[in-house]
Amino acid sequence: MATVDGTFSGTGQSAVVAATKIKIRMDFAGTASVDIEERGHDGNWVKAETGITADYVDVYDSPTLVALRLNCTAHTNNVVYSLETN
Repeated sequence: MATVDGTFSGTGQSAVVAATKIKIRMDFAGTASVDIEERGHDGNWVKAETGITADYVDVYDSPTLVALRLNCTAHTNNVVYSLETN
């Protein structure tokens, strides 16, 4: 199991996690906006879900190996996050 966790204290990206199933958790202290991004076959990042602005828990489930990261695009208050594989 691999886990990437941290806190967005400004805009920017998380570290990358690669797996077929990734549990995503975010705890918003206030106002911020975070996107979930998947690395495309050409290495560019593609938006999988955009504009998440409230506490969030979900499992990203793919039939093939994917690389995901979180991208904080707007920040006023911190967001604690984790990306967890099994």
